[in-house]
Amino acid sequence: MTLIDKYGRPVNGLRVSITNLCNYNCIFCHREGVFNEDEYELNRSDWRFLFETAVELGIRSFKITGGEPFLRKDIVDIIRDIVELGGLVSIVTNGSLLDNYVDKLVDIGIDHINISLHSLNPKTYRELTGGDLDKILLNIDRLIENNIRVKINYVVLKQNIEEYMDLIKYAVIREIDLNIIELIPLGIDYSLWSSIHVPINPIIDYLERVSNGKYIRDFQSRPVYRVGNIEITVIKGFCNKELCSKCTRLRMTPSGYLKTCLFTQATINSRKYILNRDKNGLMNAFKEAVEKREPFFK
Repeated sequence: MTLIDKYGRPVNGLRVSITNLCNYNCIFCHREGVFNEDEYELNRSDWRFLFETAVELGIRSFKITGGEPFLRKDIVDIIRDIVELGGLVSIVTNGSLLDNYVDKLVDIGIDHINISLHSLNPKTYRELTGGDLDKILLNIDRLIENNIRVKINYVVLKQNIEEYMDLIKYAVIREIDLNIIELIPLGIDYSLWSSIHVPINPIIDYLERVSNGKYIRDFQSRPVYRVGNIEITVIKGFCNKELCSKCTRLRMTPSGYLKTCLFTQATINSRKYILNRDKNGLMNAFKEAVEKREPFFK
């Protein structure tokens, strides 16, 4: 089965926030667009039921995020369930807890791990996130040594834009792909966004000059530049009609509500069907979400 919305966009991906808890305090966090959930997070068996249903509907790509997903003690089991059900799974993390999980992740079948790395300067990194840069860099090297594919997420701000060439060099040397992300005004006060936001056009101009190739990824029309042996993806999510026109993803909140878009606050109550193990009800909730999908920027 293939789910297709009224704009002709297939829906084959699900971005799943499995917890709102986080051990970091990033000044720009958009919290996956989830701000008012008070109900308990779904447990492992709930998630497995959800993933099984989603796979039956033709959804194959699962992006696991949080909060910080590695705060959940059952995270490895959740990932294993997705793989066993036939899904392709990747995970977004700040990387601070990975030293406890590298050995467990080696043979689990994860596609890749996105690690948020917004600065190579310890002071700047701590100011932006509250975290310990040295630990993150060590954990990235541990993943590489164990042949676990890594991608870096670099959110560009006024505080770190001057580091873009250093971060590109770091990624090229380690042969890990890099996502360069422009800050969106979501989850933070507009005044704060205005004070730290900076256009990423200078970085795009640089990539146009130094890359040895470029293509447009089908998912969200993301431009991808080849530099050395890596791919650098540019992600501009705000007011980007091209991105919205090629989005193929739904979202799921920690307590089990479907969202059609990062920017919308409207949800569909799929939680009741998950808790009651009502597969037909959950399938209909997915279909309702697909029917209601609209490009946020048109």
